[in-house]
Amino acid sequence: MATIILTILIFGAAGYVVYRWVKRGFAAECEDCDTSCPVKVEIKNQPTAPIDQHS
Repeated sequence: MATIILTILIFGAAGYVVYRWVKRGFAAECEDCDTSCPVKVEIKNQPTAPIDQHS
């Protein structure tokens, strides 16, 4: 009985992970996430690098 329950939990969790992966379009970029996180805030607050005009 425990084997059946564990099998359902494992395959259910794996199916949920695959579903979420497919639903969001295989995106792994930080900008694709709808949540706020300290990394996004830090990236937005960084000044852009100056352009080298000696090239």
